[in-house]
Amino acid sequence: MKNKLLFSVFIMISFFLLEQKGVFPQPKSEGPPEIKLGEINFRMRGVGSAPTQARMLEIQIEVLNRSPKWTAPAHSIRVLVTPKEIRFPEEASQTQWPLNPEEVSLNLPLPPASGRTLLIGLALPEKKPESITFEIQINPPDGEKKATKWEWSGN
Repeated sequence: MKNKLLFSVFIMISFFLLEQKGVFPQPKSEGPPEIKLGEINFRMRGVGSAPTQARMLEIQIEVLNRSPKWTAPAHSIRVLVTPKEIRFPEEASQTQWPLNPEEVSLNLPLPPASGRTLLIGLALPEKKPESITFEIQINPPDGEKKATKWEWSGN
């Protein structure tokens, strides 16, 4: 009798362990979060007092986490902004303006299916540029790239 009881308990435990995979499935590994660039906007800012006020171009870059389940950890998302070309009006003399890339990292976690806006400020040259073309890349060198152009509106 005792052997039958032990055998029955063993069979029940075995069935439970076999079925456990169906009852408590392990989460599938989805991989890293899918990070994309969203909208890119520009805004002119004046810095300093009126007679010696410097102009700064504020670039607002929307970063989106398209993953439905994964949170991107803090400092795992980098954005590189590279000015590629600057055009001046024909009447203005061509001044040298450094076309140095700027890199910023998102210092907060990015939850699933959400977004954040990163701000990058660039000091503009004294001569008013007509337009500046930028290349913006997320998580270089393999991340998504976008080319965008800012044009002087006279404000």
